[in-house]
Amino acid sequence: MRLAALLLLTLFLTLPRASADWTTSRGNLQRTGNIDAQPGPKKPRVLWAYKAAQHFIASPVPDAGTLYLPGLGAFNTPAFHAFSIDADIAERALWSKAGPFIKLPSVSAPAVTGGLVIFGDGMHQTDGATLYCIRAENGRPVWQYSIPGKLVHMEGSPTIEKDRVYIGAGDAGVICVELKKLTLEGQDTDPAAAQKLLEARWAELTAKYAEAKKKDPDFAIPPSEDALPKPAPKLVWQQGKGTLHVDAPVAVAGERVLVASAYIDDDKVGKRALVCLGAGDGKVLWEVPLVGKYNPWAGPTVAGNTVLIGCSSIRFDRKLIPAAKGEVVAVNIENGAILWRKELPGGVLSAVAVSGDLAVATATDGTVRAWAVANGAEKWSYNAGAPFFAGPAVSGSSVYAADLKGIVHAISLADGKPEWTFNVATDPAVQGPGMFFGSPVVHGGELFLATTNIDGDQPNQPSVVVCLSDKIAGAGAANAVIAVDKANRRISIPAKIAPRKLPNLKDVYPLEVLATFPTPRGQKAHETIVTFEAKPSEIHKALEQLGLKPGKPAKGEGSIATGPEVTVALELPGVAGRTRLVPIEPAMIDIRTGKKMPPLKWHFTGSAIRQPDPAKPAKVYGADLSGTLATIYPVTDETVLQSNLTLAETSLLRLETNSNVLPAEGTPVTLRIEVKRTSE
Repeated sequence: MRLAALLLLTLFLTLPRASADWTTSRGNLQRTGNIDAQPGPKKPRVLWAYKAAQHFIASPVPDAGTLYLPGLGAFNTPAFHAFSIDADIAERALWSKAGPFIKLPSVSAPAVTGGLVIFGDGMHQTDGATLYCIRAENGRPVWQYSIPGKLVHMEGSPTIEKDRVYIGAGDAGVICVELKKLTLEGQDTDPAAAQKLLEARWAELTAKYAEAKKKDPDFAIPPSEDALPKPAPKLVWQQGKGTLHVDAPVAVAGERVLVASAYIDDDKVGKRALVCLGAGDGKVLWEVPLVGKYNPWAGPTVAGNTVLIGCSSIRFDRKLIPAAKGEVVAVNIENGAILWRKELPGGVLSAVAVSGDLAVATATDGTVRAWAVANGAEKWSYNAGAPFFAGPAVSGSSVYAADLKGIVHAISLADGKPEWTFNVATDPAVQGPGMFFGSPVVHGGELFLATTNIDGDQPNQPSVVVCLSDKIAGAGAANAVIAVDKANRRISIPAKIAPRKLPNLKDVYPLEVLATFPTPRGQKAHETIVTFEAKPSEIHKALEQLGLKPGKPAKGEGSIATGPEVTVALELPGVAGRTRLVPIEPAMIDIRTGKKMPPLKWHFTGSAIRQPDPAKPAKVYGADLSGTLATIYPVTDETVLQSNLTLAETSLLRLETNSNVLPAEGTPVTLRIEVKRTSE
């Protein structure tokens, strides 16, 4: 028996484990932004980056190979995204949700458990709110719970504990609903039964749409998930309606629910207090007033018998930073007695993180501070030189903090000394200005962050979701080795047929380039024929090995590309394992006329040189930044090859890939560049 038990234990320990659920704000009651105990990167580089027209205010949430994140579109239109965290995946966006299914803008970082994703909508300027539960695999609805009312919104993350969901709802106080006990059309049900009905109704709607398309495709309206029945979770209790104003995440510690309530000066509602409720019935166990004019936007952090809460005189408003002040308060969880408090020359807008006996917080004065949890003695401080809205993440021996200039700081947890800084905004793999409002998370040894430009200096610039890692981008992708054939004066580069419709863009754009890095690193990845992973500067060197000297790239009206002439072709898969060679021109078709592109002249121009960081003298090969290898028109001088076409032809041609010539998107091919023979 003992041997059998040992074998069973061994088998259990060697089975693959499901990833831990992310059931509360920042992953745990200590608000560290890390639940797998794996330390973050030591020599970070951008593993991948995803640019979007939306703003990302909330912290990203990782789970089972996916990153979940709400976003704000134009005029605060709502969206919710699921991104793959696989470095080598072709399409970063897995699925997304928007209106009319999501009713209001959302800044609520989700909770994830058992294949379900839960988040709320509404912001401080909206009324009424809805709590959503959707399926992690595809975003399909499971249930939703709506609360009407003025100044009702769900800005903080929900917490899931013992199959119950707890969330603050602005002037509606705090609600607790059942995760798996539902009602639908007046009848009790469960998620499995409700899902079966929803799938059946969805099949009916899609069938009706298909019939409508056959009759009149111009007027057929695609089905909307908002037209489906709406199962609702059973309400367990609601506390603080009309007396509390709860925008911060709540913390559920055993049988206690810790709630941070704010006082809204403009509307004269709520109260500044830390409130402890009973998890089972929502009854008030104790309440501690928060003195002064500091609101507890950061929400509670729990470290053993101590509750820590960060407070600020301002909300997430950059214009008010110069006047911001704040404090961190430590309270006994048993009775609400104040243990210590630290007043600060900056506001604390995001949760305090606790690791061991240290409490770490960021503030709008640009300082990261650490105190002893036991007595509030300051252990160290780190001056970043830029304000913080985002809170710290802690993993291993490091603290990670992201500021409003787009810079990430890694700091020693032991003594506060700098380990490294990384400027996401100016990094060549990102090249996008942005501020960090949402706190970073550490997962699988990698650091995940998302930027916003809302109310920033460059509001029309895209925001970006970024993964920083010690790994090298493309290391797991197909081999990008450049083959140099000096005898035949040609080089060959592994590539793939590019997707022509990117999920983050509404339209399909005409071709402007031949080859570029894949999305999101390639700046022209939405208007290319093929994508590749090799560095353009290495391809430049390979062409020089063939005896060529680059000319000069053109850009804009009136400029002409110069340089030795080459031919460009694709080696495509054929029958019986053979390949076929196709010149690049027939791979393009003018969709206005249906005609193939006639032969062009291609010049080895080389790239313009760029200085990514104006504060640093280092210069780089421009095409390595944009990822562009060959351009059809002179739309950029960051390239290696250019054709003889000018910008005037862009109004005459509308180029698309020729599906009669090219294989399916994603097919591996070889891009071949050859020195043009004089007899051609």
